[in-house]
Amino acid sequence: MIKKIETPIEARSQKPEARSQKPEAVVSLCYKSSNIEPPENKRSGGSNAAQKLIKSKHRVKEFGEVFTPENIVKQMCDLCEPDISAVDKKIFEPTCGNGNFLVEILRRKLTSIPKKLRKNPSLAKASITDFELYILWAVSNIYAIDIQQDNVSEARRRMQNMVFDFVNDYKNSADFLSALNTIIEENIIVGNTLSDPSKIIFFDFTPDFEAKTFTISKHTLKEIEHTFENTTTANALKLKQAIQQLKSPPPKKQRPSLTIKKPKHKQNKVQIGLF
Repeated sequence: MIKKIETPIEARSQKPEARSQKPEAVVSLCYKSSNIEPPENKRSGGSNAAQKLIKSKHRVKEFGEVFTPENIVKQMCDLCEPDISAVDKKIFEPTCGNGNFLVEILRRKLTSIPKKLRKNPSLAKASITDFELYILWAVSNIYAIDIQQDNVSEARRRMQNMVFDFVNDYKNSADFLSALNTIIEENIIVGNTLSDPSKIIFFDFTPDFEAKTFTISKHTLKEIEHTFENTTTANALKLKQAIQQLKSPPPKKQRPSLTIKKPKHKQNKVQIGLF
């Protein structure tokens, strides 16, 4: 799972003179203790809006919204290879922003599709080709949430453009274009991962290449988290041990008990005069 690095700013707790500090300075925190050079600032005159590290000072202060630059996105994705490029591997981005990670992940998945499938552009036998089905499969295995509606809309649009650039002059069917829009709209959504995960719904699309169909199943984020907790990997030697661990219920997380000490009230010493 890829998570975007966001740097919250406790602007309200700072001194008045510190509030006037430019939000761009916060971005430099991402590069401390690393050998990565910060990218050029493209806020003014840059044609690629995706390279903006912030959208406004207000959003930085209120939401801690700072986007991850492209060079860091690529290096983080490199650390997750080869799984991240596999068409059948699912990726979840809990704070997707305007889609910097999503388009890079999608680009890698699309380039993993066998090139021989592109040599069959004929739509005579079916309403959708294997090549198009592979593309939809790759797109359907990318899930994302963001709290901002404009970020989600931009991320969806960038993913669509990534697919259009990939297919280029390939003649696509109307069914493919309709399915592409549907999958992106259902799996790239507005939401808050810090709220109730049972209210966040995603859809799993399992392709049948022979029938040219998808088996669709609905899952809440809470169910997905529960499934992940009950999934493990083991070799043949440790197979039994892994199964025993899954059979044993996970230990319940106990909240630390808070001991509230009553403040000791100082007794006022009263001098009583004797008459």
